[in-house]
Amino acid sequence: MYKIKSVFFFFSIVFFCNYLCFSQSNISYIDLITGNSSKFKIFQKNFNPRKYDPAIVESCFIEMVNALRQQLYGGTPLVNLPMLDSVALMQAEFQALKDKLSVVNEAPFQYTAQRLKKFGFTAQGDEFVSKAKAYQGDNDYFYYDLCLELIKPLLKTSSGLPAILSPQYTICGFACDIDKYMRSVYISFVLGNDLTIQVFNSVGSKQKDLPITRGLAGLRFYDETICKKCAEDNTLEQIYDMLYWNEDGDVFLQFDDAKWVKKLFAKAGDAIVLDFIQKEQYNCRVPQVDNNKPFRGIVSKPISLNQILASNDSTAKSNIFHAKIGAIPQQIELTKAIDINILLLSDKKYVCRTLIKKNINNLKTSDAVADSLIQTLNFEGALYRLARNLSDSTINESLLFSIVPLAAHKPKTYLSSIFTKSVQMAAIRNPQRLCKLLNEFSVSVFDNAEVRKIYCERCR
Repeated sequence: MYKIKSVFFFFSIVFFCNYLCFSQSNISYIDLITGNSSKFKIFQKNFNPRKYDPAIVESCFIEMVNALRQQLYGGTPLVNLPMLDSVALMQAEFQALKDKLSVVNEAPFQYTAQRLKKFGFTAQGDEFVSKAKAYQGDNDYFYYDLCLELIKPLLKTSSGLPAILSPQYTICGFACDIDKYMRSVYISFVLGNDLTIQVFNSVGSKQKDLPITRGLAGLRFYDETICKKCAEDNTLEQIYDMLYWNEDGDVFLQFDDAKWVKKLFAKAGDAIVLDFIQKEQYNCRVPQVDNNKPFRGIVSKPISLNQILASNDSTAKSNIFHAKIGAIPQQIELTKAIDINILLLSDKKYVCRTLIKKNINNLKTSDAVADSLIQTLNFEGALYRLARNLSDSTINESLLFSIVPLAAHKPKTYLSSIFTKSVQMAAIRNPQRLCKLLNEFSVSVFDNAEVRKIYCERCR
């Protein structure tokens, strides 16, 4: 563990921005699409708002998004689910009816989460809306042109990669509709991943149900406005490095610099919750993990960060930080294999970030820029730099097995198509090495259904 020097952090940002410079402007994204216009010839047919095919609009739009994702990450394309199309259709029709761009509908399906639940999904999904003119005067107006106009607003971003291109999303739904005056086309684009699909079914399990906290324990899912402060700070990953528990089940945080801990906690929100996960919950028959909750197992009550700082039991002269923060619940046998996730809370109830066991140890790649990013804990930047190598089936094994742990370091990446693809390739290249890695990782990576399937087939 070490302090992050500001100069290293500055250079990490420079390296990452240099790598992704083309992704910082709407124009650059559109150039990537139009530069490959021959791929979309099938969609260069006239769009008539009085008589059009919504399926063509959907195919064109999703193919444009997938083409960009492929060029940026070399990842797998989004999978379109008909039931997610139904979620999107509710909002597309509502926008057309009101002739207004909005992700908000009317009660009881006012919010995206409510519409997702209506069609049997969990609340864990995101929705993006857009509108475009339904005609271009006397000029030819193709389905291709319409989709370009629809995608442009969604590609505008002030920093980082646009959300719709994030590899954390793996499934999608799409729908479009036109207002009654046939002036504007409205769309809804719904995105999700394995957490959007509920597979939890404790009743169907033949084994005794494992103890899991009932209800939501007063916790709420991520809120972008409230969580913005701590959502992407790379240094917060170090909090998990402080965690340990002893044979009696007592849980502690320990670090060799109490002043640094205080500075770190100032960026972490206002409280933490400990999520005690039994590895048996991810068994290969019926996983007992409820995706309708922002946690996995048994959770502690929120522990304020100020309370943790005040619990430092080191001597007054020592700069070492050491504090007991809880204990493994009595419902869990101490002989059982468990993981503990740390949930960072803001406003005492919103789970802004989930910290898992660190899956990256002394990792070095053959890429100098990626190694610089790793050195400053910018694992995500290093991952996205290396991910495009996955399009090469002859990728060097060492590089491939560098991508796997990079992709496993937090929910946003271990749920992504990058992690899935890297594990699929690693299972073919060296299954024994992969199994060893997966056994060392946080059990949370098995939220990725395809990775869990590979592990159950190859490693059990």
